[in-house]
Amino acid sequence: MNDWQQERARLAQRIAALRAQGICYSCHDLATGELFGAQPVIYEDDAFRVVLDCYPRMKGHTIIVYKPHREDISELAEDEAARLFALCLRVIRAIKRGLGAEKVYLNTMCDGGINHLHVQLFPRYPGDPIGSKRFVAERGPLVDGAATAAHIRAAFDTSQEQDTP
Repeated sequence: MNDWQQERARLAQRIAALRAQGICYSCHDLATGELFGAQPVIYEDDAFRVVLDCYPRMKGHTIIVYKPHREDISELAEDEAARLFALCLRVIRAIKRGLGAEKVYLNTMCDGGINHLHVQLFPRYPGDPIGSKRFVAERGPLVDGAATAAHIRAAFDTSQEQDTP
């Protein structure tokens, strides 16, 4: 087992231990930074945290965490959903501009015990397989995360005025 796989296994054990105690691991991490503190942050405000996945399925695999605790998307009020999807649109455009992605798939899976709403963005680059196989591509260690986040952030920052209604 590689070092990153051992780290990921330890993280999974820590998450399982928090869930066994009835603690939402996302809320815990948002308060402490204990679990995902090393994730490169692309954007953050009072309601959202946008980061690169620590163990991505492909370059630019991005997570958008809605900070207020919601078990899944069905618990959002319409104004919350509008803010979430407006941010998703801005981040998707930034991934396409900043990393050269051809398409970006959006997915939300809140399953298992004690869920916390988050959206995953899976870039597809020219020549990559098309379709849902992106959602189950093999994970790997985050490589060059600071530079990847910087490219997305630069494209995101310049898109702010263009993407704001």
